[in-house]
Amino acid sequence: MKKVSLVFLISISLFMFYQFQKPILTEDNAIIKAKEYIQVINKKMNADIDTQKSAEYCVLTNDTVWNKIIGNMQWSVMVDGYGVDIQANTGEFIQMIGPLDGVVTELPK
Repeated sequence: MKKVSLVFLISISLFMFYQFQKPILTEDNAIIKAKEYIQVINKKMNADIDTQKSAEYCVLTNDTVWNKIIGNMQWSVMVDGYGVDIQANTGEFIQMIGPLDGVVTELPK
């Protein structure tokens, strides 16, 4: 009975550890997601942002132990002068910032 309890306790501990350290989007996946969101903006707002260009930079922000535990990390990707912020754990769109106007644009629904 003690062995079963110990195995159960270890299993629960490993599961909880995995939940706190969920896999996040890789850099490549973040760039792909950012380009998908830019294509939606192109379509909805009749914009002409070139998504064929390679990403100028892709940075994981809020990369601290506490932010990892609470899942508060985001990718900042710049494509053709437009910055796109994406939630690192879920891939959800956060915001997009244009190059010249600095206006924060939310994803049209």
